[in-house]
Amino acid sequence: MRSLGVAFAVLGCVATLGAAPQLDQANEIVSSVGGRTVYAGNSPGQSFTAGLDGLLTQVDVMLRRDAGDIGSLALEVWPMVAGAPAGQSPLYSAPIDPADVPTGSFGYVPVDVSAGGIGVNYGDELTIAVSGSADLSGDNAAWNRGNFDYPAGRRWDRFGAWETDGDTFDYGFRTYVDPDVIPAGLVVLPTGDYNADARVDLRDYTVWRDSAGQTGPGLAADGNRDGVVNDADYAEWTTAFGLGPDEAIADGGFESGGLAAWDVIVDPNTNLQPGFPRVEAFDVTGDGVPSDAMRVRLGRFDTGEPGGLVTLRQRLLLEEGDYAFAADFATQSLDDFSNSGSGNYLLELDGQVIDQAVLNGTFIEAGGVLRGSLAATVPGVTAGYHTVSITVARGATRFADIYHLVDNLRMTRLGSAAAVPEPGCLTLLLAGVGPLVGHRRRRRDV
Repeated sequence: MRSLGVAFAVLGCVATLGAAPQLDQANEIVSSVGGRTVYAGNSPGQSFTAGLDGLLTQVDVMLRRDAGDIGSLALEVWPMVAGAPAGQSPLYSAPIDPADVPTGSFGYVPVDVSAGGIGVNYGDELTIAVSGSADLSGDNAAWNRGNFDYPAGRRWDRFGAWETDGDTFDYGFRTYVDPDVIPAGLVVLPTGDYNADARVDLRDYTVWRDSAGQTGPGLAADGNRDGVVNDADYAEWTTAFGLGPDEAIADGGFESGGLAAWDVIVDPNTNLQPGFPRVEAFDVTGDGVPSDAMRVRLGRFDTGEPGGLVTLRQRLLLEEGDYAFAADFATQSLDDFSNSGSGNYLLELDGQVIDQAVLNGTFIEAGGVLRGSLAATVPGVTAGYHTVSITVARGATRFADIYHLVDNLRMTRLGSAAAVPEPGCLTLLLAGVGPLVGHRRRRRDV
């Protein structure tokens, strides 16, 4: 790892950001429309779509309870088939201690589900549900719902069978995935890629043909993982035929004008300026030519947590080899005073920090811009799906007009015909501001 050669304070969130587990999916309730009562005979459920490969370790559900005896509670994780919860029993069930549920007001209750060994791939759908033993007429717990729709899931009720809840609001929840733990049987290669080279082509057909009829666990050509290589696995191959590795990060320069190509993850303690993050034209590199870039204004809600974090994340299918990753960033101040909350920038692959710029503690002058770049070479990347992300972390409350911008995210396989980004040294370029250290007439820390 490289870091700026300046001795400024480093927030603890930088050191721990790459540590597992990671916040994956969430529906944060800002405006509640009331909770759904949990009682014997009815279990509310919420489906979600995983954004990481790894082990599902924790689920937080936003609950409240009455003051009396609410009986027992449990969190359940159910499989999804054809867009709906399925099966007679959940994949895993974990008890919820009623004493952990706030009385009278809603709050997140964390539930450890790591013992369930539930592996998820990017794009997998699961349903979480909360069940209870209390009678409807007595004291109960309730699961909060509100905000707008969670775009990658639906609400359900289970009265014996699952029924779609047609309301236009979703339950408050958070899921956490550990990308460093790949449970047995979890596949991170595309279905149909039977020779594990990140390409679905005729060579995979040969693997299927030569193993057709075989039974047992872990067969390379068992595309649907049912323990037998048969025509169903041939159909998986034909459906995926022609799939190949990504040659670049999609919309890495935000030329689309939006963020549709990216998963945008906001840490629960993050206070975002309304309408952000978004894409705006800005001269991030300092070459005098503005271009579309991701722009965000953020801070944290309180001073008792590591900081506010916003992550842009994208999944890539990569063939085996060595890769170079790079990105440009800029911090802009529209405040009237100098400020020490210049932000940290982290470039990650599969949840591990591969380069970072530690600028929190570095003063940015009123009206100034700090510019820099991130770059790293990652050798020995295995064939399959990988997640690249860039995170902005700011350890200050959000009342100063400090903006963070990211542009030109790029990836190149070394040794390929494409040009390789030049190695970055995280050289901090200052444009329109004074030196990092020296006399400052007006300064305000936030």
